[in-house]
Amino acid sequence: MFRLLLLLLAVFLAFRFGLINKLVDMLPLLDNDQAMVVLSWEDRCRNSGGKAFALKDDMVQCSWIVSDSMPLLPNAFLRYLASIKKSPVEKLHWVAKKNDYDNALLVLREDLLVYTYFNIMLEDSTFAWIDAETGCKFPGLCPSLPLDWMNIPISEDFDFEGQDRLIAEDAFIGPGEAPVHPVLPGVVFTVGKDSLGTYVLIDHGNNIVSKISGLSSGPSVGDTVDLNSVVGRLPPKDSAEFFLTVRRNGLFVRWADFYRSAHLADSAEIARFRQRVGI
Repeated sequence: MFRLLLLLLAVFLAFRFGLINKLVDMLPLLDNDQAMVVLSWEDRCRNSGGKAFALKDDMVQCSWIVSDSMPLLPNAFLRYLASIKKSPVEKLHWVAKKNDYDNALLVLREDLLVYTYFNIMLEDSTFAWIDAETGCKFPGLCPSLPLDWMNIPISEDFDFEGQDRLIAEDAFIGPGEAPVHPVLPGVVFTVGKDSLGTYVLIDHGNNIVSKISGLSSGPSVGDTVDLNSVVGRLPPKDSAEFFLTVRRNGLFVRWADFYRSAHLADSAEIARFRQRVGI
């Protein structure tokens, strides 16, 4: 017990009079060979099997030819793009600021066509990849408007009196006989009639189902549809409305929320981003 007390007293005195710091200062410094080496962006690019290019305005680019024998790509997004390779010769191009190489401004995927993905900062200061062609978050679903005209907005203070069906549906208005499109690709699994006219149920996969009611005509059960398909037309009036219900995992999802969850940046934000990076 007495020895333990002496040891504790010695440690206290060593700290009290700075003896510990003096001992540390007396230790030999690391040799230069042992010091941490900070790699340049060019070296980091080449170490991952890429080819480095210096661009204008302090922009840099690292490019890879995607193959089964290539080294491991440096981040999850590039590895995902490589996994969806569709042609024998496909290239990836990582474009970033020279002093911020880890955070690309955009990535290009090139085969017979060029697909561009923007890395855009959102309002909450997080970043998301946006498909430049569709404006949707990538990867993910990209819902499209079923009618190129008007959706009746449902705000928090919307008065549902006399419009009870809008509690679980969204209404669209368009010119008579206008074509109506599916909101996502899918398969038609029910076509029927109700008080509004023809209705169509479409299974989009990913536990998402939509119902369009109020059509004057409909497709056939089992039809495979995409965003360009016409699933029906509005009744022949100057203006007509139809109703849309989207359910995810069995629960009703308001159209505005469903659409916004994929379109994280509006067209004006994307245009500003394009201008900033010169694309």
